[in-house]
Amino acid sequence: MSDHRNRPAGTAPSAETLDVLGIGIGPFNLSTAALLPKDGVTARFLDRKDAFDWHPGLLFRNATLQSPFLKDCVTLVDPTSEYSFLNFLSRSRRLNRFVVADHPNVKRREFNEYFKWICRSLDTLRFGTGVESLTFDGGAFVAGTDRGEYRAKDVVLGVGRAPFVPEGARAHLGETVFHGSEYLLRDIDPTGKRVAVIGGGQTGAEIFDDLISDDARLPSQVTWVTRRGNFAPFDESPFANELYVPGYTRYFHAQTPAERQRLLPMQKLSSDAILQPLLEGIYRRLYETDFLHDRGLDYRMLVDRQFTRVSPKADGWVLTMEGPNGVEAVEADIVILATGFSNGVPAVLDQLADRLVLDEDGRCVVNEDFSLRWDGPPDHRIFAHNMSLHTHGWIDPNFAGMAWRSGVIVNSLTGRYLYDVDVDGTTVDWGGKTTTTLEMPVLEPTGAGI
Repeated sequence: MSDHRNRPAGTAPSAETLDVLGIGIGPFNLSTAALLPKDGVTARFLDRKDAFDWHPGLLFRNATLQSPFLKDCVTLVDPTSEYSFLNFLSRSRRLNRFVVADHPNVKRREFNEYFKWICRSLDTLRFGTGVESLTFDGGAFVAGTDRGEYRAKDVVLGVGRAPFVPEGARAHLGETVFHGSEYLLRDIDPTGKRVAVIGGGQTGAEIFDDLISDDARLPSQVTWVTRRGNFAPFDESPFANELYVPGYTRYFHAQTPAERQRLLPMQKLSSDAILQPLLEGIYRRLYETDFLHDRGLDYRMLVDRQFTRVSPKADGWVLTMEGPNGVEAVEADIVILATGFSNGVPAVLDQLADRLVLDEDGRCVVNEDFSLRWDGPPDHRIFAHNMSLHTHGWIDPNFAGMAWRSGVIVNSLTGRYLYDVDVDGTTVDWGGKTTTTLEMPVLEPTGAGI
């Protein structure tokens, strides 16, 4: 085991050879690092950032998780792990207070503290180390970094997804047009200004809520635009949550690409929607604005509008969108794009791109164990977090599947069944049993002549 701890500085020895190289240290790869056995596996996880920080541009004071806290980095595959959220609470001497507080949803800021606590406990992490290239030399993957070279038998990608900026806004990114993931990192003063928020998911809702809630920095107008038919609540019902158990994920992966594509939009609100308490808080704030307290705030909430472009004008911006009644325009001083993240192949794979097997839509083909299909030796694999929505379903980008997916990956990396990743079936019979013509009952003739 390495004699230097997780730290931003330090230079890797020339061509350090590993069993596992992790690229990116977000929550998902942190989960994998925490579940890897301490003995018998040499591993390093690298990240360009100097320290761990989970979406700092969106760590609102009251922002909460969309998943129960038991769906942490490890618990659902190893409830006795030292890296559980409950152990974090115990070690930080707040477990009893946490239980008494009885939070309906845990604050994201507290989970950020939990992630940082794990980082301090693992000696396999190397921050301040950016991966500049990734190739395969016939015997190992070779990662060139700004602190030396690493060779590894297998690679685990956890680089996250790049912010998605609609084509009609890319040319105008700057001080007053930016992606929502940067919201709290921007030194903007919305006081008295017209602000437009594009995107009707959780991020758009949190930004809209922040803009309308601070009377000291209140805009003159906030317009919230979504292409969805309404500002839809997150589906937290038990049967929706069964989409995030191993049994369903294996069922989903076994379906044809066409069937998986049919299912995904039907299940979207179980992952990509707005928490009910946040929607209720927004509605009540708007009620107070309309009837109880004249705050000088004008607002518009526009649904079923497809954003097309933003154009400059003398005193700000004009947003153009397609709506039920044709083309509409909205003027704004600040445009915030809460438009999610892209699902493309990450740039770190550029030098291996021609070796990856892609489907007819140009997406990576992902095996059941979350390894990418490629033309290299089968005992050298590239595993990936957050690249298999199209093959594994909504569990892929969701915290609900974090520990289970890492357990699957670790089992495959080590060639051992260290974690029971097949423990749960489902209540719902998702696929049923197909009756073939050989199994069809023989109909008795009725003589009815029909």
